[in-house]
Amino acid sequence: MNEHPTGRPSLSAESTAIQSPSDHDLRVACYCEENAWRVAYRHLHTDASSSCNGDNRDWKYYIVFISNNHKACPMFMQRAIPKDDSREYVCWDYHVIVMRSVVQNNIEGTIVSEILDIDTWVTPYPTPLSKYLDESFPHATDPNLNKQYLPLFNVVRAEDFIRDFYSDRMHMFKDGKWNSPPPEYPTIMNGLKMDGNDGQERNELTGSNLDSYISMSGEGKCVFTLAEMYERSTDSNKKEWTECS
Repeated sequence: MNEHPTGRPSLSAESTAIQSPSDHDLRVACYCEENAWRVAYRHLHTDASSSCNGDNRDWKYYIVFISNNHKACPMFMQRAIPKDDSREYVCWDYHVIVMRSVVQNNIEGTIVSEILDIDTWVTPYPTPLSKYLDESFPHATDPNLNKQYLPLFNVVRAEDFIRDFYSDRMHMFKDGKWNSPPPEYPTIMNGLKMDGNDGQERNELTGSNLDSYISMSGEGKCVFTLAEMYERSTDSNKKEWTECS
């Protein structure tokens, strides 16, 4: 059995995702990219989707990185602050959520999109996209807001992210200690190609491609503004979220 960085034995990210009784039980504070990875994995590899409000539609899943070019993105209703402090916000350098979409039954061409963010107080769960945007970014309508703090959204197919993402979590380890306690399962290193090291244990691998997802620039990325996310939330065409042209 693999070991956690502290030396305690633990299960894998995949097995903990599948065995979890609910999405919210997967939450590890301050590790949103891994929270999203496991929520998406759980929905793609179990019947978790049908257990959400009895829904058995054929959802497509995406991972959404929220940031901006200054890596300073205010968000309201985050679980990092008490639920009653609705006027308070967290200024994240980045945040990661799961989004899913499906063609609405009996309404040809209408796309329904929902957010699965286990780090938010916004309800219901899953949350309609427009409601999530309204409650997470209420400051966006303030005419005095410096526009550089508005969010951008990098949308990635969940299957691609699950296959390609890797992180040794060292962005959370500073001055000899963890900024926040790491998950108890080993690091997610699925996307790291280790030529000649196929036999290495996952928890022996190092490196991270997290920054490549946080960055809102780069060829081939599907990056949306807040206004474009709202527009897509009521979109009547059949474009997938990763069809961004």
